Amino acid sequence: MSKLFEKLKGAERERLEKDRSGAEVAQARAGEERRALDLARERQQAEVELRRIAYARAEAEAKAARLVGERERAEAAALAEARSREETEKKAAALAEGRRRKEEEAAQHARGRSESEAQASAAMRERAAAEEQARKHARERAQAEAHALEAVRERKAAEEKLRREAEARGAAEAEAVRLLGGTR
Repeated sequence: MSKLFEKLKGAERERLEKDRSGAEVAQARAGEERRALDLARERQQAEVELRRIAYARAEAEAKAARLVGERERAEAAALAEARSREETEKKAAALAEGRRRKEEEAAQHARGRSESEAQASAAMRERAAAEEQARKHARERAQAEAHALEAVRERKAAEEKLRREAEARGAAEAEAVRLLGGTR
């Protein structure tokens, strides 16, 4: 009887140990499932953030493309109006081409892989500096055109003054000839 009692005790101990280890395995599984759920949530949040960044980047690129188009139209109009300033316009066109190439490279880079926020802010500062340089050149070109226009106006005024003086001199000579002719 005591052997049977010992066997029952041993079996009961084994069952308790199995139950305990089963509970530990279940707890470990539950912990792993929670970690997996947490990782899935984090991945979803990261994907949402990546989509938001990609959307913002696409909007910025579309705005940059619109700005480039507007700038190119403005530069074309300035070229048509200011043929006398060809050298300055060549420099502005070279800057615009360099900016366009940089923007194309930035767009290709953005499509190829995600840029860090530090790289994006550096590109934005560089683009702003280039646009400020273009605006500076446009202001210089406008000032040069205004000076040229003022010089043309002054030359026309001087020519008009000379013409009036010549007419007055001609009239005075004609009057002198008439007076001399009348005294003979």
